Amino acid sequence: MKKENVMLSTLILSASALFVRFIGFLFRVYLSNAMGAQGMGLYSLVMSVYALSITFATSGISAAVSKLAAEELARGKAGNARRILADSVEMSLLLSCGVAVLLFAFAQPIAIDILGDARTTLSLKLLAPGLPFLSVCACLRGYFIACRRVAVPSSGQVIEQLFKMGFIMATLSAALDKGIEAGCALVVLGITLGEAVCLLYTLAGYLIDRRKHPDKTKSQTRGYYLPVLRFALPISVSHYIRSLLRLWEDVLIVSGLSAFGGNHDDATGTYGMLRGMVMPLLIFPLSLLSAFVITLTPEVSRLHALSERRRLEWVIGKILQVTSILGVLIVCLLMSFSYEIGLVVYKDPRVGEMLRSMAFLCPFMCIETVVVSILQGMGEQTHSAVYSVSDCFLRVLMVWLLIPRWGVWGFVWMVVASNLFTSLLNLARLIQITRISLRVNDWIFKPVLASMAASQTWKAICNYSILRAMPMWQSLALGFLVIGVVYGLVLISVGSITRKDIVWIVRRFRPRPEQMHAVSQKEG
Repeated sequence: MKKENVMLSTLILSASALFVRFIGFLFRVYLSNAMGAQGMGLYSLVMSVYALSITFATSGISAAVSKLAAEELARGKAGNARRILADSVEMSLLLSCGVAVLLFAFAQPIAIDILGDARTTLSLKLLAPGLPFLSVCACLRGYFIACRRVAVPSSGQVIEQLFKMGFIMATLSAALDKGIEAGCALVVLGITLGEAVCLLYTLAGYLIDRRKHPDKTKSQTRGYYLPVLRFALPISVSHYIRSLLRLWEDVLIVSGLSAFGGNHDDATGTYGMLRGMVMPLLIFPLSLLSAFVITLTPEVSRLHALSERRRLEWVIGKILQVTSILGVLIVCLLMSFSYEIGLVVYKDPRVGEMLRSMAFLCPFMCIETVVVSILQGMGEQTHSAVYSVSDCFLRVLMVWLLIPRWGVWGFVWMVVASNLFTSLLNLARLIQITRISLRVNDWIFKPVLASMAASQTWKAICNYSILRAMPMWQSLALGFLVIGVVYGLVLISVGSITRKDIVWIVRRFRPRPEQMHAVSQKEG
């Protein structure tokens, strides 16, 4: 089978994901400043219902497309891969249209009886038409990823984000003149229109791709409905339960903050600060790993289907190494600059204070994100689903117990406990079913020491008065650069990153035809 350039796909996905996440983060900052904390709280409540609706509309089918199509392509059966896509699109359309109708019809009861805020009714109705667009686009994206032709879905995400931002920024001011409710509805309308644009672009890309890569094999006559459902069902059930519990969690957070502070509007504002300001800052660095997560399932599925156990475990080890090293670097940056980040981005020191208290969770969040994708690629989605559902029950319980008594800090401790719980359980399961060993010294201890050295180097540089005269954003950018460079150099000097690791990455980005077989043999 022809060797694919996995790292080239990863590079494209990384670039597009980082760009989309970056401009999306800047856009969220714009929304926070334009709508205020209370407006972001209202918007976050609407998005919690949207997340639940997406779960029911897609039902794990897009993940099934990626895995099953990758397995068929690994066997040289491109016709079967396209049959999988066609059957999956049919199921996704059926589910998403049904969910859209229900969401539109019951928007008012959901807003009043569940969210406790009638101002979200119009926004919920405007979200409903976008669900079929999103579900079909997700299936097409899964197919492209399985084929490792990721230019179309990657550029589609960029186009969607730019269109959405342009539409909202051009019209939000006029909508906000009519109140927060109208402003929130306008933002939601932009999301729906963006999904439609993305689908049109991705569908056109698929039709062009099909002409460029015609089927050379006949697809089997039987449908793939049962295989798709067999893979998607454990993921779907877990996502259904998780989404319902997350919605319940969000409602409990607002009510708990209201009980703690005594005012519903203030509680909505505080909730908007937590969900709309602090958590995006904490999650944004995970964009560095988004491409790994996206390409993990088809790559691991391919090796698992071909029973290349040694190669599979080698790839998993490399992925965990990169994940751990990046996670420690993110902690170092957030711990060193939490106060400055809070002021530069939101002009609120409270944001930086909470960000610092949760910064050490980043390695666990990174590990969980990556390990769950690996387990799904190996057909172990049931275990991840059980851990995830258990975590949701834990979160709801902690929200109910802690937030009415401790307020914002109850939320902080809930997030800490949740991420430790799920990341450690998933990692333990991966170690159990594979023969990989954790190189704690190279992946944890040395990176921690390198991060301390990088942080102290920056503190020494800060003693120079010239830095005190710089604007804070310039000092922040320079600090990120200095710590990143020192961190990398120290890791190289202590052997945590070796010359072999660097050569491996370079070869993946620029493989030569005569080297491909030799590199594959060496790594296997």
